[in-house]
Amino acid sequence: MHLAVSLAPATLPQTMKRFADGVVTYVVVDILRASTTICTALANGAKEVIPFGEVEEARAAHERDEWLDALLCGERGAKKLDGFDLGNSPADYTPETVGGRSLLFASTNGSVALSNAPKNSTVLVGGLANLTAVADKIAELGQTTVIACSGRVGQFSLEDAVGAGAIISKLWERVDGLELVDDGAMAAQAIWDQYKEDPSRVMWQCRHGVYLIEVGFGSDLTLCSAVDSHAVVPVMRDGRLVAST
Repeated sequence: MHLAVSLAPATLPQTMKRFADGVVTYVVVDILRASTTICTALANGAKEVIPFGEVEEARAAHERDEWLDALLCGERGAKKLDGFDLGNSPADYTPETVGGRSLLFASTNGSVALSNAPKNSTVLVGGLANLTAVADKIAELGQTTVIACSGRVGQFSLEDAVGAGAIISKLWERVDGLELVDDGAMAAQAIWDQYKEDPSRVMWQCRHGVYLIEVGFGSDLTLCSAVDSHAVVPVMRDGRLVAST
């Protein structure tokens, strides 16, 4: 299995060009916080999560008859948007709130990476929260894999590199003949090696983690650093993320 990592949104087009002719597994990693929030929502019974790259796209979708009863979810600058039901804090996605509901989701980074997923790919959401489950799913699929780090407003983010490296570390245990085919993958693995003894440490060191503390979401860092808190793997089907079966 060949595996590449796009460490920031700007590098993704070149990374995907390498695999333009083949079906790939495309894994979106947004440790703070979309990966954790989406996993939490589906684990707690949400019917589906529909990602939108732009806030206005989510608002417009909410006006359609199909999604009048859906929850409008998302943030900009980490803060819940006016008129939205939920922001991007995994703590808010409780069974009582999201059980059985469709979620229209527009986050600053993760939903953008999801909306940019190549059409001929199997799209998954991965992170520390579902680390073992997503590694098992990637190994089961057995396809060339691209891990897309969502980054922070288009830039590299340390915590996403750690998440990508954590997935790679699990794949070494599951995939014979795994081959890291770009420097992004090798860098992610090297970064993970610096944090593997205590993955939570990166949350309090990375710039986005510091920002979340400043704006009152420090408790989310604990939730987002909990390894294997969920066994669910979000997979894209017809533009909707559902729990893999």
